[in-house]
Amino acid sequence: MDTLREEVMVNQFVMAAGCATEQARQLLQSKHWDFQTALSTFFQEAVIPSHQNHPLVTPANTPATPPNFPEALIAFSKLRTSETAQKTPTQNANEPVR
Repeated sequence: MDTLREEVMVNQFVMAAGCATEQARQLLQSKHWDFQTALSTFFQEAVIPSHQNHPLVTPANTPATPPNFPEALIAFSKLRTSETAQKTPTQNANEPVR
């Protein structure tokens, strides 16, 4: 039964981390089959490649890769909020907005 449990954990680890089966098995064994600890260790030890022009690169193999941070800040800075409703010049202030 333990072998089946271990195989399931290895397969789940491969799906979550995107690593090779043997690497998943070795890491899980080294962490005494504690899935969360092994997964945390895997991602903490992952090396982010650096480029000359871009020292940090967002990993491309994540399920939801976040947007480029400086571009996101620019996009957010363009957003505006308004606390008052836009009224047309012919609209009476006591009339309900349709």
